Amino acid sequence: MFSILATRTSRSSLGVIAIVTLPLCLVSCASTQGVGAPAAELRAATGSNLLTVPAEHVYEVTDVKLLAPAATSALGKSVQDHVDPSGFMVMHDGVITQAELSVSLAGLHEASFVLTEPTVLRREGRDDSVVYATGTLSVEGIEQRSTQLKLTPSQISDKAAEFDVSFALPKALLIAGGAAGVGEVSAHISLTAEDQN
Repeated sequence: MFSILATRTSRSSLGVIAIVTLPLCLVSCASTQGVGAPAAELRAATGSNLLTVPAEHVYEVTDVKLLAPAATSALGKSVQDHVDPSGFMVMHDGVITQAELSVSLAGLHEASFVLTEPTVLRREGRDDSVVYATGTLSVEGIEQRSTQLKLTPSQISDKAAEFDVSFALPKALLIAGGAAGVGEVSAHISLTAEDQN
């Protein structure tokens, strides 16, 4: 008889505890879901360009000065007087998105480079300004894909841009283009923004 009475008492006390605590638990859980972290409010100062979309700049190649191998017998000593450049570059927020450069040397050799991958000019955490541009190099109509040009920007503004460029000519292009003694080419390229001409 004692055990039956104890069982009834413990069951009823458990029932009372469950009836009282269950609604309290549900209320406390529901109230914590509604309270979130306060949202941060962002505001730009008047006159700041924080929310301005960066402009796209288009530059035209205006001058190419050969630095090497200008005096080699393969190209001739006065080749600088006979360099005929053309091309353009499109830059958006520090990234070259499109570029084409064509150069005719003394009417004998024609070479061109077409950018195939965007080139980031400013890399975070790097002090040096040297970057590599990847594209298709063509000499006398024969193409070499995935050619890398070493670019060193010396001036970049919304009005003009200047780069030192160097690259190695692949042997297949040297032989096909008739410039077997050249090997590596370096040049200084000057560009002017389209609306600045």
